[in-house]
Amino acid sequence: MTHAEATFRGNTGKLWTARPNDNGQLALALATAEDGFPVHPVCPRTKRPLTLHGFKDATTDVAQIITWWNRWPDALVSIPTGHDTGIAVLDIDVGGERSFGGLMARWCLEFEDDLSSVAAITPSGGRHFYFRIDEGTEPKTRASDIAPNIDSRAIGGSIIIPGNLLPDGRSYRWTSRGRFFDLPSMPRDLCYLMTFGQKDRRLIMETTELKEAMRLATQAQWLPELQAYYDRQRARVAERMKYQAPDAQGMRAQALHDLHIAAAEYAGLEDGRRNKLFTLACCIGKYVAHGVVTENEFRTVFMDAGRSNGALQKHGADWAIKTLRNALNRSQADTLPPLAREFRSEGAAA
Repeated sequence: MTHAEATFRGNTGKLWTARPNDNGQLALALATAEDGFPVHPVCPRTKRPLTLHGFKDATTDVAQIITWWNRWPDALVSIPTGHDTGIAVLDIDVGGERSFGGLMARWCLEFEDDLSSVAAITPSGGRHFYFRIDEGTEPKTRASDIAPNIDSRAIGGSIIIPGNLLPDGRSYRWTSRGRFFDLPSMPRDLCYLMTFGQKDRRLIMETTELKEAMRLATQAQWLPELQAYYDRQRARVAERMKYQAPDAQGMRAQALHDLHIAAAEYAGLEDGRRNKLFTLACCIGKYVAHGVVTENEFRTVFMDAGRSNGALQKHGADWAIKTLRNALNRSQADTLPPLAREFRSEGAAA
């Protein structure tokens, strides 16, 4: 090793040799990739991904990593969370201390080390608690869903790792001896909060059948239990619909009317705003959940609206399909609305 070279300890504890022309950020990216974790660059000012597809572009390819950090030498190093890396993170932002204290008290934990032996601090003073994702569990990335100013980073997310240095000299740094190679298992209560969103958690708490099932189930059985409940609910609705033939035709007419009204509203948003598609699709998802309109009808009408307003061209068909699927999942427990008078069998539109 020459005097111009230096050693760098990666996040799994492995020593890596930084070459003379490597800056610190590139060294961290290469060391992390050598440890087997794919990386991608993030803007140090906004924390937004610098590549087109964000964490989906993450790689361990040395040539690509060097290309990225030659282009953006100050970029922060981020890695995907979720099953690809087996990493989940509880992210406590500044301002979330009181909420975090409440969670610790609810979980009967006195010290932060009791929650996780692997933790880091952010430049602003926030905290990151690292966990491994156990087989069969499905913790998700959620923003302020667990509590105010508390996020989770897991499936569908990424995390800026310790070792990153901001241009102003502040850093992301470990506050523990642990590293990525010895992450603790996630506590059951935290895994529950990261697995289910607020709507599903509310449904579980209000449904004795589901609440008891979740209490007895393993973490890997939680989502299948919820899906089985939704399946039973749809079967019950389908059975009831058999005996409501006169109104069934009216309900379908109402559903198609509402579907086309919602799609027309979305098509009229010429900027193709992303969030509005999910909101409008959730309003219609209940009709699909109850079998009044088909999933294909639902998807086709909204996709046509997305082409009309430019959203598909701007954000891609895969994004739209995923958004519509998420809206259907969110709507599975919604009940059908009352049948409007104009769609009843005795009404003019019947």
